[in-house]
Amino acid sequence: MLHVTFITVGDLPRGAFQELRGTYLKYLLRYARIDHRAIKDDKDVLHRVDPSTTVVVLDAAGAAMTSEAFAKKIQGYDEIGTKLTIIIGGAFGLPDDVKKRADVLLSISPMTTTHDLAHIFFLEQLYRAFTIITGKEYHK
Repeated sequence: MLHVTFITVGDLPRGAFQELRGTYLKYLLRYARIDHRAIKDDKDVLHRVDPSTTVVVLDAAGAAMTSEAFAKKIQGYDEIGTKLTIIIGGAFGLPDDVKKRADVLLSISPMTTTHDLAHIFFLEQLYRAFTIITGKEYHK
């Protein structure tokens, strides 16, 4: 089972976003062990990253990927037992040293969006990746 740690700079989603987050986390627990750390200051990010983990940083300048390509990447990590750390920056993005630590710099959209929407969008795509991997109907 894949172990995924989310590090979020800023607050976790609130209100309706919190409910959606809970829904996707519940779905994801079938496929992965999920930990989440919300931190206030982006200067603290790298201190929270396990040196042996694969780091995925969400950044507008990152690579765009189809859901199918993302699923293949997730499947590869799962097959070799890699731990993943997903870093979601705050309103002003992330410092260069965090981006340089990334094994994968991933863009969820070239458009700017709110922190809450980015968070939910990524959780949904991670769930979608697992449904693609396992052949579930959700993706079709």
